[in-house]
Order: sequence, then C-alpha cells, then structure tokens
Amino acid sequence: MARSKIAAIKSWMKNMGFKLIKSHVINGRATKINYYCLGGFGIYEEISKGIKEGQKVAGDNLRFISWTPWGVDFEVNSVNDLSEAYQDSIHYNPDIVLG
Repeated sequence: MARSKIAAIKSWMKNMGFKLIKSHVINGRATKINYYCLGGFGIYEEISKGIKEGQKVAGDNLRFISWTPWGVDFEVNSVNDLSEAYQDSIHYNPDIVLG
C-alpha cells in the first residue's frame, strides 16, 4: 500500500477518535497487529516484516482490515473504503457503534 494511503487512513482514524485497544506480535515477531476501536466498529493494522520463505526481503507490508462485532470484515484499501464500512456499521446497528 502506498505511503500516502497509509497516512490518509491513519489520519482519518485519529480524527474520528479511534483508540488503540490491543497490540501484539505473531509469527515469531515477524508480524505486529494493532487493534483500534470506535464504539463497536474496529480496524486492525497488520504490519509484516519483509520476510518471505524464511528470507529477508526489502520493506515491510502493511494492511488494514475492518471488523464488526457481528463478524463482517474485509481489507481496507482507502479512506473511502473505511468510511463506507463505518457508515454501513452505523446504518445496520447504530446502538452497537454509538452505544
């Protein structure tokens, strides 16, 4: 994902008031996951070290996955994707998101 998209997504999350609720590493410290939440809607940031088939490669991979309490999740590729997912969550169940 392009740095400009990453920066835009992180800025949107900060401006909306998302809070970091948990962070941990998996895969022998090769992957870090940060969980952010706003009401009942959340997104996690997955940062994978540049390792492929046991060999170090250039750069880290980063992706964002949105999630809801009722199990709907997908990879987010832009602020527009994330904003639409958040609005859909409010539309489907405003009590969970705003409550």
